[in-house]
Amino acid sequence: MFAIKEHDALERCMLQFASYDKQTVYDEEKGCHVCEISYDIMEETELLIRILSFGPVVEVLGPERMRKQIRQRIVHQMIHME
Repeated sequence: MFAIKEHDALERCMLQFASYDKQTVYDEEKGCHVCEISYDIMEETELLIRILSFGPVVEVLGPERMRKQIRQRIVHQMIHME
C-alpha cells in the first residue's frame, strides 16, 4: 500500500501498475490517493523498483517488509553517492 502525494503522479502510477490488481481511493484527511496493490511475493523486487522510480511523490505505507527494503536501498544509494 502506498500514498500518492501529487495529483500529477496518479496517472503515472495507474499506468505503471496497470498489470496489478489494485484499489485506489482518495484520502481527504491526508490529501492524497492511497493505492493498495495485490502482488505475488515473487514480484516484490520488481514492484519495489517501480515504486522507487517515483521518488518522493510516493510514500509506502506497508507492508513493513517493503518499507524496510526501501529504507535499505535509499541508505545504500546515499552511502555510494558520497
